[in-house]
Amino acid sequence: MEPLDRKKSQSKRRKKKRLPILILSAVIMILIGGYFYFSATSNVEALALAREGKNWGFIDKGGKEVIPFKYEMAWKMSEGLALVKKNGKWGFVDKNNKIKIPMIYESAQPFSDSLAATKLNGKWGFIDHEANMVIEAEFEEAISFSEDLAPVKKANKWGFINRSGEVIIPYKYTSAYLFSEKLAPVGVNGFEGFINKENIMVIPPNFDFALPFSEGLAPVSKGGKWGFIAKNGKTIVEPKYEQTWGFSEDLAPVKVDGKWGFINRKGEEVIAPKYEDAFVFLNGLAPVKVDGQQGFINKEQEIIIKFKYDYVDAFYDID
Repeated sequence: MEPLDRKKSQSKRRKKKRLPILILSAVIMILIGGYFYFSATSNVEALALAREGKNWGFIDKGGKEVIPFKYEMAWKMSEGLALVKKNGKWGFVDKNNKIKIPMIYESAQPFSDSLAATKLNGKWGFIDHEANMVIEAEFEEAISFSEDLAPVKKANKWGFINRSGEVIIPYKYTSAYLFSEKLAPVGVNGFEGFINKENIMVIPPNFDFALPFSEGLAPVSKGGKWGFIAKNGKTIVEPKYEQTWGFSEDLAPVKVDGKWGFINRKGEEVIAPKYEDAFVFLNGLAPVKVDGQQGFINKEQEIIIKFKYDYVDAFYDID
């Protein structure tokens, strides 16, 4: 399951409910908690994935190219390593563009909890920072670790393993995603709800789709519209949006009548829906799209990095 752009990710979910959310850079780490400290210093502390034409690289908060635009595809940097693709294979480089883990994998995901999911010979397993296979490649699909558990798929069912590879939650779900704030979305009979780490269904599977909790709220979809619920299952923001990516830094991007804006936790419009695309705020900046090109704004809607990229992701901390 290779990373796709954000729009394709949710589109595929709508078309095939048995699949979990197709993981794209931003989504996977945004929604596992931990929203990062914003610093205005000139030091490289956070990098954003970007694409110019067909080539992918990384920029800093000043818009300076840090990792050259030379890769076929790339994914966010985490734990000091960026996931990049060259000659059809995935590997990891550091912020100086030095290869740390060879590009030998059919697919892979960024490091989380010191492990990265990688695919070899058609099966998924987990490696450490030295490329040691810590959990053998035996899974049909796998998603990164979060809160010491990882969703994995066997015999077309999803369960969760710990960092020793032991099955903690049995393979019984039609879909599964990351634990965040001690709850994880799972699928039952074509609908999704939330379980805790004891495998108790805390929020019944009443939703067409669900994303992990972030800042106490989770995006859920019913009848083709997205809203937000609290951990007790209570609706906080009614499902009325075409799309969303959840809360970060107290704001959530939402799509209304084909345009993107941002709301606060009360569902109040803070930034009017006027952008062609948008993602979450991280490190004080959010990627948005205008006239087919992407750049970054701050919460005052000032343009911090000009709209000149074909794609940009959020600014994630390097470590």
